[in-house]
Amino acid sequence: MKKISVIVNCYNGEEYLENCLNSILNQNFKDFEIIFFDNASTDNTNNIIKNFNDNRIKYFLSEKKLPLYHARNQALQKSSGELIAFLDVDDWWDKDYLSSREDEFNNTDYGIFYNNVFIFYEKDKSIKKYKDYNLPSGKIYNSLVKDYFIVISGLIIRKEVFNKIGKFNSNFNIIGDFDFVMKASRKFNFHALNKPLSFYRVHEKNFSKENLDIFFEEFSMWYQDQTKKNDEYFEKYKKFFKKRLLYLEINYLLLHKGKNFSLIKKIMKYPNLLQKIKFMVGFILPNKISRLLKK
Repeated sequence: MKKISVIVNCYNGEEYLENCLNSILNQNFKDFEIIFFDNASTDNTNNIIKNFNDNRIKYFLSEKKLPLYHARNQALQKSSGELIAFLDVDDWWDKDYLSSREDEFNNTDYGIFYNNVFIFYEKDKSIKKYKDYNLPSGKIYNSLVKDYFIVISGLIIRKEVFNKIGKFNSNFNIIGDFDFVMKASRKFNFHALNKPLSFYRVHEKNFSKENLDIFFEEFSMWYQDQTKKNDEYFEKYKKFFKKRLLYLEINYLLLHKGKNFSLIKKIMKYPNLLQKIKFMVGFILPNKISRLLKK
């Protein structure tokens, strides 16, 4: 049995596929398998995979396109590792990504490992560190509520965590990792690595208007579901989730509804002054809104 299963989910990822897989295969840590789950791609993904002559790559092709977190669960079922790492096909790792955590992997006090990441903006090829503060370890639910700082391509999870709290919510296309991490952070210790060793790519496809819409719709559904459960954790921090929902709702309205009085009222309710100013700029100059949403 391999120590680590690296799950790569892909749909029409031919443009980024070689860079992603090479970043895994070139890791200094070698005890891993790659579960490559092709979510019914219609591009050249299959032929590119065939050019990789490495028996650590296990290729699975879905007969039809699935919601992303349904596809992640399908890949998870194929894995044999004690630890599950995730890398989406448009992202990549530094060669020390896995080896840098080797000592921590043997410490069973931690169920989940995560690290800071670099954000790579494809349009202008710029790179920035995702978070500029020290990330917390231990039970981190209260920290995540105030500022969600985990990216799935920088996330490694013990398989036993899935066994105890279940897999991803298969209905989600965007917030499935957020939903899972929030549940897991109540029960398991997280170990943080502040050094960014993974790269998250921002491009037109993953930051499209359609994806922003789905993000808002899924988070709204998640918020309503948590409200119905009358959960003590959620109720304690409800104001922070409500703030996040308002943020997403204003973005949604700016993109779709144009200028109206009800939108101004929502903007004025937003508690952060700097963000309130950004919203007003987006209201007055709608052509600037897409750029503002990426900040």
